[in-house]
Amino acid sequence: MWSPAISADVGKKERERMDNERKKRPVKLLLVALDFGPGGAQRQLVNIANGFHEKGHDVSVFAFPNRRDPEVVRCSLEEDVDVVATSATARKLGIFGTMLATVELFRTVLARRPDVVYSRQWPKMPIALIGRLAGAKTVSVEGDSIGHTLGKRPLLLRARKLCARLSDRVVANSEGLAHEVKEAFEISAGVAMIHNGIDLGDVRKRSEEPAIHEWFGGDVPVILAVGAHKKQKGFAHLLQAVSFVNRRMPARVMIMGGGDKEGLLRLARELSIEDVADFPNAVPNPFPYFRAADVFACASLHEGFSNAILEAMALGKPVVSTNHRHGADEMIEDGKNGLLVPTGDPESMAGEILRLLEDGELRARLGAAAAARAERFSRERMIEEYESLFAELLEEKR
Repeated sequence: MWSPAISADVGKKERERMDNERKKRPVKLLLVALDFGPGGAQRQLVNIANGFHEKGHDVSVFAFPNRRDPEVVRCSLEEDVDVVATSATARKLGIFGTMLATVELFRTVLARRPDVVYSRQWPKMPIALIGRLAGAKTVSVEGDSIGHTLGKRPLLLRARKLCARLSDRVVANSEGLAHEVKEAFEISAGVAMIHNGIDLGDVRKRSEEPAIHEWFGGDVPVILAVGAHKKQKGFAHLLQAVSFVNRRMPARVMIMGGGDKEGLLRLARELSIEDVADFPNAVPNPFPYFRAADVFACASLHEGFSNAILEAMALGKPVVSTNHRHGADEMIEDGKNGLLVPTGDPESMAGEILRLLEDGELRARLGAAAAARAERFSRERMIEEYESLFAELLEEKR
């Protein structure tokens, strides 16, 4: 006898079977990158390239001109991932070289005929048009708050809005950002949300290397923050918080990243904490520093979905983070696997850091819960979601 419940169950299984079959079809994927430095967008692009390659997809990377050693690109990617470098001429011509490289990218798309062209950095603007002209599906990724990054730049906002409308899909890496993208770019469809994912095993394995810094292993606790030295990261507020902490107990802060350090060095001197503040450059493997630190702090004013928070959680570190736009509250449940404080509030951050430094049991509990929570944001999960997204695009192409 026919049953609606049985019919629905059969239909669900058939849809799951078809979805799994679509995922198994190899995708010819061209990833477009600005560079392969230590930034979050770069690390995520490498994660996607390596993850898709390991699952048998045809992956290549087009690298725009940059000042980094080409070997930095090669050592970040699986050996068999093909890297298409721009010409020597393009690498020498500055802004004109970027224009030439865009032409070279167009030629690469025409020659290789990828199924999907994907970018997380500014090249997503030209690839949206290139994809239309060359008949390739394009996916652009938004990884930061639109209001904060484009709110006072109307021409760039219009360009990015056009890029989003020309792209076949726009991916936001947090739920909050996905809502903002729809509103800012005035698009109700074609926006997908896929959280960033990390290779948990690789992060944990690489963290076992020694962290070379005289501060680790001493009696004074170390607070670690990671990111480019720019206003968005809120490091000035973090230094102010550390100055408050040192009024009650000695603590050190290490802010690891690239960029102009002069402003932070000057502020540390003004706050009389220059002896307990250090600003090391970014290193290829920062994870031993994560493991060796006592507390991880994120003072960002805005993000898309912070890789650094996720990496610290994966290594079982207690995290104090601002509840910035966007993503922090999608990783951290306040008081359960980390602590959230308002943005731009050094006193609140200092208070929560002190709670952790004075309570070893709390540090251990939050750190263990953070490591468990990070399991939900694996590279494997992210790759599966992208496989489903690309499969949808290829179905539309047919």
